[in-house]
Amino acid sequence: MARTYADLLPIADRLAPLFYREEAECVGMDGLDGILEAHPRLMVIMNHGPMLGPAPALAALVRTMVRHGGGDRVPFGVTWRGFHRLPGVGPLAERLVQTTAETGVDDLVHKLAHEGFSDCGIMPEGEFSNVGNGIDVQPFRSHKFMEVAVRAEIPVLLLAHSGTERLGRPVPVPGAARFLVERLPEHLRRAVSQSGVVSLPWLLGGRIPRLGLACELYQPDLTPEELETPDSAYRVSAAARRVRARLQRLVNQLVLEVGDD
Repeated sequence: MARTYADLLPIADRLAPLFYREEAECVGMDGLDGILEAHPRLMVIMNHGPMLGPAPALAALVRTMVRHGGGDRVPFGVTWRGFHRLPGVGPLAERLVQTTAETGVDDLVHKLAHEGFSDCGIMPEGEFSNVGNGIDVQPFRSHKFMEVAVRAEIPVLLLAHSGTERLGRPVPVPGAARFLVERLPEHLRRAVSQSGVVSLPWLLGGRIPRLGLACELYQPDLTPEELETPDSAYRVSAAARRVRARLQRLVNQLVLEVGDD
């Protein structure tokens, strides 16, 4: 049975204190109530942060939605397909995100249009979060979220978080380890080669003092008809890059406003 944010709140309330002390709502958050009231369906796009970033970020997402009047909304998510294949983890992942490893674009559109779901949550950086410093928004692993939003005719809610960068440490890749890099899938090999670092989980810094949150509504400037044109892939990619730039701007504002307070 599909679960609402309110249903997920007990899990979020248990998880959040393990990672951070308090939430700091910053730019755009005072308008979230109105956004949720005006838009019964949303594509929710968040920055990933380091490898451990999604745990506190998703806990904050659930708590924030309930706090701003969206407790009865029914979310689902798209996560790394590898999670679905891990013994013991796969069933748990499917229960939490309410999708499977085989869920595709058509399925996501159908869930939003015909199955009573309100929000589709995605962190598009995906595996590229394994490189970088946890603050810079990495290139999106896929731009298909934009196609889903356009086909479902829904806006995109950008929800940025900061503070989670404390849960990772960017470590330079030594020359002696290059042979290991060569064994990575092509897309990760290119990402590591370009960045020169990998992000390792880090829990020795204690809990995050303040997890910053900021949001912004983005209306895609594409129509479903334009997805049928020969240059549709370029249009979707360009729109997704604009989302990434806006998301980075929100993260930068949070770093300046919240910092390490």
